[in-house]
Amino acid sequence: MLKDILPKLDKVKKLGERWVACCPVHNDTNPSMTMKEEDGKVLIHCFACQANGQEVVAALGLPASVLFRDSKRQAIPQKVIEAAKEDAYFIAIFESEKAKGSRITHNDFKRYKLAKERIKLLKAV
Repeated sequence: MLKDILPKLDKVKKLGERWVACCPVHNDTNPSMTMKEEDGKVLIHCFACQANGQEVVAALGLPASVLFRDSKRQAIPQKVIEAAKEDAYFIAIFESEKAKGSRITHNDFKRYKLAKERIKLLKAV
């Protein structure tokens, strides 16, 4: 939530219900980003570079989960965790074969992109 994000930002000021600060996505020098908490979520928008909450927390080195209240988060099902392990194995094989110059099928490429996206989502939680 905002208590985790605000200390990592520069030139933070409270304006009514919102906060403004310099955007870490584009190394802002004048506050151009607004933030507020609403319905258990942190809403963030940079008016200079159009960055959203996920981009901002990634630039700060924080997980995307700080954008949501803990009580709304659910545990990751075990089968999703097992699928992610299989994805990591597939990614390693795909990248190894690609580095060797092996022929990559369209289906393998689609599976690779899906696996990368699932791994990225799990790391964000």
